Amino acid sequence: MMAEDPMEDLRRKTYQAAMNEDWDAMKNIFKNNAKLVLCPMTVDSDTPFHIAAYSGRKELLQYLCDQLTPSNSILTVLSQKNNHGNNTFHEVATTNIVEAAKFLDRKLRETGHGPDHLKKLLEDQNKLGETPLYRAAALGHTKMAKFLAKCVADISPHFRRNDGVSMLHLAVLGQHFGLPDYMEDVDDDDDDEAQTTSSQMKDLESGQSSKDVDDDEAQTTSSQMKDLESGQSSNSLPKSKKRSSGKWSAINELWKMKVMHTSALELIKLLVKVDVTWKQFHNSKTEYRMIDIGNAYSLRDNTAQVKQRIVYITTEEPSKSSTIREDETKEQSNQTSYSPLLIAASNGIVEIFDNILKVYPQGIEHISKDEQNILHVAISHRQREIFKRIKKMKMIMINRLASRIDNKGFTILHHVADMSNYHGGNQPGPAFQLQLELKWFERVQKILPTHYVMHHDEKGMTPHELFETEHAELLEKAQKWIKETSQSYSAVAALVAAVVFAAAYTIPGGNNSSGRPNFIYSPFFLFFTVMDVVSLACSLTSIVMFLSILWSPLEYENFHKSLPWKLGIGFMLLFFSVTTTMLSFAATIFLILPFERKTWTSILIYTASILPLSLVVLMQIPLYAAFTNTLQTLIKKIVKRHFPLKLFLVS
Repeated sequence: MMAEDPMEDLRRKTYQAAMNEDWDAMKNIFKNNAKLVLCPMTVDSDTPFHIAAYSGRKELLQYLCDQLTPSNSILTVLSQKNNHGNNTFHEVATTNIVEAAKFLDRKLRETGHGPDHLKKLLEDQNKLGETPLYRAAALGHTKMAKFLAKCVADISPHFRRNDGVSMLHLAVLGQHFGLPDYMEDVDDDDDDEAQTTSSQMKDLESGQSSKDVDDDEAQTTSSQMKDLESGQSSNSLPKSKKRSSGKWSAINELWKMKVMHTSALELIKLLVKVDVTWKQFHNSKTEYRMIDIGNAYSLRDNTAQVKQRIVYITTEEPSKSSTIREDETKEQSNQTSYSPLLIAASNGIVEIFDNILKVYPQGIEHISKDEQNILHVAISHRQREIFKRIKKMKMIMINRLASRIDNKGFTILHHVADMSNYHGGNQPGPAFQLQLELKWFERVQKILPTHYVMHHDEKGMTPHELFETEHAELLEKAQKWIKETSQSYSAVAALVAAVVFAAAYTIPGGNNSSGRPNFIYSPFFLFFTVMDVVSLACSLTSIVMFLSILWSPLEYENFHKSLPWKLGIGFMLLFFSVTTTMLSFAATIFLILPFERKTWTSILIYTASILPLSLVVLMQIPLYAAFTNTLQTLIKKIVKRHFPLKLFLVS
């Protein structure tokens, strides 16, 4: 059996000690084997200096330096690379332990090596073309990035690696939004970074704006950003805030979110100044397509002539037929070709949308390679806030945006019908989701030129035909859901009606010898009687509403208004019937157990009489919100139609 190499055994023990973070054991090994300090320890040729550096152990680095002999220059040791091309500073940069980097800098100066030698080490690139400063910034190690930036002075040689990806690009991907001031002076074309920022800033999709951040918080955040510490650990919080929120993790997280949000806004303002992708990606060689009214041309033209009329051949690439609904992979690849403005519109990030148009208002007319403008994208992705902002630009919307047809022959109304970018919406049930889609279709149709309504896409379908085809599955789900819901609610309403009807003939407290109720003069008895009658009336009326839903044809036009309205009214009546039933029950309890008997038994009974009503409210909040929105819309339309507006103006 071959004997084990003693040097290999020492390497194994050294690396085992490093894995166990047993630094004292490592020091003991180096103490008796000084030559081992320069030997590769791993399959990637990491030396003990590499291991100590990426472990962030300043004392271990100091010990290793003390073990160097006069013949071993500290500059040579720190310049030694592993198989990935990383020197010691590359590894230190991954830790954010600035004390370790400062120690190496001081050690170089003590051994007679000036700033030029340090600068050379920091400008050394690994096999990916990354410098230590690049790695620190890309990983979000802001303190380390600040220190290394001061050492190199000029960061332009460090800004990009071999594949062209910049440190800012990777910092944004990791959502490290705290940027150093020197980033603003980099006169570079940061198109990729701007595009990445648009798609990665999910912090902004909450719909909050910069106005939501208090002035003092924003001021604090601004100063933190200059220190590159916003968006990091809790150390980035002001001391006063940290003391007040130390025991409350929820408050601490909320503060971090505000800091991150404000930092992201600052990053947006910085990037939009250098982002010109709306101009570079603009498809300027497209023209407005002629509308295709389908069979109207068939009396005098053959199919080839019709297609020749409606298809515009660009000099960039030939037009080609595409399916109505693309698969997920192809859609993602199409979205990556969007400019930051279109990506922001597709994700509903109004902060990026507003800031880009504030700096470059001409970007509103940007057209993608798919011949889609910002209105197409916002409508296709159901981004209503973006749509509202575009509607305010009435002249541009009517003359430039609303009448464009993309390379699939889609108008903006076709994009409403197309469900390739539809993700279910935020409504509680399929019926209300379908209603929202129908309302969206109606809303977009109002801004579309009237003669475009009959336009046929490349598959020969009008917007209405495409809508019915694409939403057929949602219609089926909505029909099934509304039937089951109506049946369940009608059963509950019938049960409530039966209970309150029986309660009307079971007088609480009984009758006297003349047949009159014993509690007839009690206010609680009067309350019981009124609540019982109201509950019976509401429950019976709700049954009628639910039965009318079951008798309806359940087609698209019914889901637009009548069915959700009936379901909402029926649910409200059922809710009132359950409420009044519980109130009548409570009135009966108050009659039997007067207030004079203040016992725990009475309190528990009173609580139990209210508990079912509370559970009904909590369990049905999502549906209640949807019903309330439907009723509010209906009331607004009635008021607007039948009452003069001047009566509602507040003086």
